[in-house]
Amino acid sequence: MTRTIVLVQGSWGSSAAWTPVADGLRRLGHTVFVPSLTGLGERRHLLGGHINLDTHIADVCGLIQAEGLADVDLVGHSSGGMVITGVADRLVGRIRSLVYLDAFVPEDGQSILDLSGPEIVLSSVATAGENGGIAVPPPVRSYSRIPDHLQHYTTMRSAQPFATMVQKISLSGAYLAIARKLYVAAGIEQSAVFASTYKRVKADPAWRSMQVESGHMMQLEMPDEICRIIDDFVG
Repeated sequence: MTRTIVLVQGSWGSSAAWTPVADGLRRLGHTVFVPSLTGLGERRHLLGGHINLDTHIADVCGLIQAEGLADVDLVGHSSGGMVITGVADRLVGRIRSLVYLDAFVPEDGQSILDLSGPEIVLSSVATAGENGGIAVPPPVRSYSRIPDHLQHYTTMRSAQPFATMVQKISLSGAYLAIARKLYVAAGIEQSAVFASTYKRVKADPAWRSMQVESGHMMQLEMPDEICRIIDDFVG
């Protein structure tokens, strides 16, 4: 059965990082949208101190509303988990399921920095300060596990608007009515941040969860497998 799927990028990322997965899902007959988040990727020319988590939630809500989408399967990678949770809370009647790929799963009143741990907080504050307090530059990261022909999808990384990391998410709890939830954790060099989230959801019978032999950038490291996982879950 074909579904309507919305893919949401993580921090420093570009919507282009979803291209291999999006193309695979479309070949399977799904309708796929990959919204660009303000200040990132091809919209990095809009970077400014006014961009916060609410902005990115509004970006995705705006797409869903403008396209008249319903029965949507939302997929978020990394900090995209913050965004899809906020979208689901605001548009719960339009959302069918939530898929978190090595992602944050926030509760009301939590921010990315609240969930990240002291080392990341200190590093983010310091590097944002070096950039006028507006944005955090992308971290140095190895992409050796990404196939050579997909490496170019990593070149559009851009500074992350700092307010998206600082702002605490505001949730009414409406999103809790969405019963279909999947968490996919990276099994290679797993971050302590996401390892603790995986442990929590794995113990919760309301969730489906699994671990894959991939690093954090799983949608580029193993796009065919991620495409299959999403297709199986939403089908």
